[in-house]
Amino acid sequence: MNYLKPFEMKEFTVAHDQCAMRVNTDGCLLGAVAGEEFGSDQVQHVLDIGTGSGVIAMQLAQRFEKAYVDAVEIHGPSAKQATENFSKSPYAGRMVCYHEPIQEFEHNLLYDLVVSNPPYFETGPTKLDAGIAAARHALTLDFKSLVMNAARLLKNNGQFWVILPCDQSDRFLDEAMDEGLNLKTIIHVHPKAEREANRCIYGLCKCEVDEPIRKKITLYEEDHHYTEEAHEVLSPFYASL
Repeated sequence: MNYLKPFEMKEFTVAHDQCAMRVNTDGCLLGAVAGEEFGSDQVQHVLDIGTGSGVIAMQLAQRFEKAYVDAVEIHGPSAKQATENFSKSPYAGRMVCYHEPIQEFEHNLLYDLVVSNPPYFETGPTKLDAGIAAARHALTLDFKSLVMNAARLLKNNGQFWVILPCDQSDRFLDEAMDEGLNLKTIIHVHPKAEREANRCIYGLCKCEVDEPIRKKITLYEEDHHYTEEAHEVLSPFYASL
């Protein structure tokens, strides 16, 4: 796929040539399943932390047709492009992108659903410009800060959803528990049936949870086509699979 070209979804188009993080399967999976227990009309306010191109935010606007969706992005060109993407989408009247760190984001409401496809690498040198480096590495938003701010902005009956590499999950969940968030749903994402999961999607809440719901998604068949279950998850959004 040529990442310089806009990514065509069924209901909207995502330009991402100016973004630090391009449209990718991780983000689209999160946008497809986050808050899956909510009905389409049960969510009023959504927050996407580190929105990038805005693709996850627009997927959630598509799924939750009565929701107002706020997005926060620290990288200036990404925030500008997300704003443009929102303005050209069918959901323009209920989407806003804020160019600021989540640590400084203040709003006079709390959110039913908070999502994030966060930076994956907390350390490591980079030759990228400062904004792109911040978006791709956890230079300005480590797990502790992410979880603290998600909890701060989440309703008591709301949910916080993230996607992470599985090998970083323990550290993330430790921080979540310290902030009073409990694991409600875990979805293991396997690249192929015979391979171990390499991504984990977590749904967390402030409520008490006896036992989290456990699921798995296998993405690809041996011939590299999407599996039937991946097709079911992504087909409401992808123009072609």
